[in-house]
Amino acid sequence: MNDKPNFFDGRTLGAIAIVFAAWMGWQYYMQKKYPDAFKQTNENTIVENPSAKSDGESADQAPSDTVNVAATPEEPKAVLSGAPAQIESVKESILAFESPTLNFEISSTGMGIRNIHLKKFTDRDGSIIEIGASSLGKQTFETRLLGQTKSLPFELTKVNERTFIGRARWGDLEIVKKIEVVASKYELKTHIQINGTNPNFIGLSTHVYEEINPVQGSSFFAPQMERQEFFIESDGSSDRVHIGKDDESKSFSKASLVSLGSQYFTQAFVNQSEILPEFKVDVIHKTKLAHGTLSYQSLVGGKFDVSYISFLGPKDVEILRSVDSELDNVVDFGFFSWIAKYILWFLKSIYQFVHNWGVAIILLTLSVRLLVLPFNMMSYKSMKVMQVLQPQMKAIREKYKDDQQRMNQEIMGLMKTHKANPLGGCLPMLLQFPIFIALYQVLGHSIELYQAPFAFWIHDLSAKDPYYVLPVLMGITLFVQQKVTPNTMDPAQAKVLAFMPLLFSFFMLSLPSGLTLYMFVNGLAGVAQQMYFLKFNQVATPSISK
Repeated sequence: MNDKPNFFDGRTLGAIAIVFAAWMGWQYYMQKKYPDAFKQTNENTIVENPSAKSDGESADQAPSDTVNVAATPEEPKAVLSGAPAQIESVKESILAFESPTLNFEISSTGMGIRNIHLKKFTDRDGSIIEIGASSLGKQTFETRLLGQTKSLPFELTKVNERTFIGRARWGDLEIVKKIEVVASKYELKTHIQINGTNPNFIGLSTHVYEEINPVQGSSFFAPQMERQEFFIESDGSSDRVHIGKDDESKSFSKASLVSLGSQYFTQAFVNQSEILPEFKVDVIHKTKLAHGTLSYQSLVGGKFDVSYISFLGPKDVEILRSVDSELDNVVDFGFFSWIAKYILWFLKSIYQFVHNWGVAIILLTLSVRLLVLPFNMMSYKSMKVMQVLQPQMKAIREKYKDDQQRMNQEIMGLMKTHKANPLGGCLPMLLQFPIFIALYQVLGHSIELYQAPFAFWIHDLSAKDPYYVLPVLMGITLFVQQKVTPNTMDPAQAKVLAFMPLLFSFFMLSLPSGLTLYMFVNGLAGVAQQMYFLKFNQVATPSISK
């Protein structure tokens, strides 16, 4: 029998693997489908391209942004008489907004936003990131009257370099919509006011769209990281609706914050009004659209006044917080988000000194290993005591195999005498589990790692290792760790444990290289730590009388 301590035995690895598998299953669980067909009549569009270019200054410092009003001679006024009239299609006019960070167009149709480009970010193929569903003819944050299928036609006015006003009429009502852009924060401040009265007016709706990306197959061994989702804070709770292979339809009351986007970029809405809207989610794969509808109901006898903040940009925690204190919740840091946010802060602090995100991940990993070292020492000591007691425990089981009660009494007495705790080896490892999960979420969802290079063949820490070197190295370190970690398992358990390195290597193949780098360095540090414990015998072996 091996008398070395079992610091990281098969039972612990198995427990971690089971909990990890259950967590992954929960992450990718999808709700039952609720098909809900949606169709919007396309409007006749006449767009005249702006010709002015950005002057390179910050968009929230006038006159840095270039705003061009498309010429629309003899354009019909946006006046609709005879309430309750149906909205009629009119010729469209366009205002173009350009800045060093953000470009988009404002349409007179609902004052919707389209052709949204994030100029500081490029896709995997090198093209500038575009969010929304402009390619499908849809405009984000366009405004409609409740009960109408078409958006309100507005007369657009440029007030200054970053402020735009639209006016529309519906019978005796005047609808005034104002948009103020703060491009450095990817922020749009919107205010909608209703002037006049009309008994047929029941409220307004605002719409957000995203084109659905092809859903890649996912499994435990190949999870889909770059998924799209809705995030909703409503009526005191928060929900995430992942866009999977099935159609989806859900409603949420009293929405205060909603977002629609991908792993790294999002469109978000933060309510600033006394009126809390209802939010409806529709995912329709036939039309390739994810559609969110915010419905503001008119208060009886009250003034209709709506304000909200829009966000069109990257899921950068600092930028999101600068827009609204709750907006960083759109980043999916999982159940242990409060731990993840501290880890992200520490990772960014390290980066300020080393200026390489890969090196920052390595230093973060080593720092976490030092942080949990006391827990590892507790586990080491407990497992060592339990292993030394194994011969006597085996003898007791053999001696009292026909008397279960006496057997348990003798074993408990033996452990009490030597202050042994059978859970002492597992509990410290389980206490570290939230840190591991938080690290996993941070490294898998942080915009800071998006297309961030490390060294050699790793040019994007948010993408998988193109040559699978890190997953293989991670598997090798786990295998070596098994070899230097003594175990007391029976042969059948040992055979199962032997497949763990291969299992985790397969799992890491499609994950971001930033994650696999962390796993490799963590495993390497674990091997070094275990060899150090075994060589220098940092915990005294308890003497057991025969």
